[in-house]
Amino acid sequence: MFTKILVPLDGSDEAEAALEVAAEIARRFDSQVVLLEVTPGYGPALAATAAEAFGASGSVAAAIEMEKAAEVTASSYLDAVNEEYGGKWQTIVAEGDSAEAIAAQCEATGADLIVMSTHARSGFARLFLGSVVDDVIRRARGVPVLVVHAEDEE
Repeated sequence: MFTKILVPLDGSDEAEAALEVAAEIARRFDSQVVLLEVTPGYGPALAATAAEAFGASGSVAAAIEMEKAAEVTASSYLDAVNEEYGGKWQTIVAEGDSAEAIAAQCEATGADLIVMSTHARSGFARLFLGSVVDDVIRRARGVPVLVVHAEDEE
C-alpha cells in the first residue's frame, strides 16, 4: 500500500515520536523510509550580505560557515537515527522553509506517505510559531500525512 515513507525530523524527542510508527508501517508494507531534516538555508547568508553592506565585515563568511555546520550536524544526526533503525533508510538534508522543503522532498522522492509528529502547541505559541504540520498537509497535495502526537513527559 505504501512504498516510500517520508519522515521529517528536527532533532527533537517530539519529532522522533514518528519514528516507531513509520518503522512499523515500513515493516508491514515492506516500504522504504526516507529521513529528512530541513536546515534554515540561505536566509542567514542573505541577512549577512545586507549587514556587510552597512559595515559588518565578515558576516557573510560567518553565516556560510554556520550553514555548513548546520548541514553537517543534520547529516550526522540523521545518520545516527538511521543506524539505530538498522542503517537501511535513506537520509536527506534539505534547506529552506520546513513545510515547503518537506512537500518538495515528498514529491522529489516519490513518497506516498508522510509520517510526522506534532509538537501540539496551542494558544500564543501556535499563533506565533505556526504549525508545520498544517502547512505540510496543505502543501503535500494527494499524499496522506499521518500525524503522531508526541507524548508530554511532564
